[in-house]
Amino acid sequence: MNKFFFSTGLSLVAVLSVPVYALEFSPGDYEMMPADKTFALAYFQYAHSDKYYSQGNKAAGDYRFSSEATLLRVIHGFRPAENISIEPQIIIPFVRADAMGDASPLGSASGMGDIIVGVPFKFRIDNSGGDILSLAPFVYAPTGAYNNERAVNVGENRWRYLLQGVWIHHFSDAWAFTTGADVSWTTANDRYGNNNARLSQSPRYEYQAYLSYNLTPATQVGFGGGWITGAKSRIDSMTQDDRLDSTYARISASHFITPAVQLQFSGGRDIAVEQGFRQDTNISLRFGYLF
Repeated sequence: MNKFFFSTGLSLVAVLSVPVYALEFSPGDYEMMPADKTFALAYFQYAHSDKYYSQGNKAAGDYRFSSEATLLRVIHGFRPAENISIEPQIIIPFVRADAMGDASPLGSASGMGDIIVGVPFKFRIDNSGGDILSLAPFVYAPTGAYNNERAVNVGENRWRYLLQGVWIHHFSDAWAFTTGADVSWTTANDRYGNNNARLSQSPRYEYQAYLSYNLTPATQVGFGGGWITGAKSRIDSMTQDDRLDSTYARISASHFITPAVQLQFSGGRDIAVEQGFRQDTNISLRFGYLF
């Protein structure tokens, strides 16, 4: 069986909106797809936050937030050369978010999120381990449900552009280390809040690293985590003191039930949060069909 693992958990980061803008990758995410194959995926995600932080200080009270998401993803792999894979893809998210406890005045939201399209380019390095270098641009279209009179939304009402770079080092046929970073930029949201203010944001950065082990050619386990920073907001002429600075941990397991059907589970939580809700639970279950 071809050693191919693909799993991406799309993080739902929420303060006053729930855009699906983080592209977390799990171990195996950036391995090359089989040539001329299509991977259809369905993700079912749940996240719960039990605390809210502002400038590193925990807010007093019972501030909770939860989100549920179903994501549909289709990827097709092209091989213009033996060591190059081009993999255009589309992600369509459907999200529900609820503020609870002392945060309940923020309300809730549900609907389709912003559609994401991307074209990762993967290059196999000609060395003993067959390491992989990848560069992946993504575009987020403002298609998600958005209402400026709501505090919580599932769409951003702005374009987002993300560039992700990843390196996979294979120590052996079983062990691999995956590390990568991304940066994203946004256009302005000119319909922010009841007064239709202009919301802009500085670049958002994320770094991730994972160690994985193949128990068998069909089964892989991994663990690691990431760090998020940046994304400082500006509303009209007023700069907000809301710069992100958070770390999280993840574990994952993937298994091909048949050569075409894969099941993947990942889970984790935030370790430290400077600004926003802290996730105490983050669970993702994914089904994939390769054809």
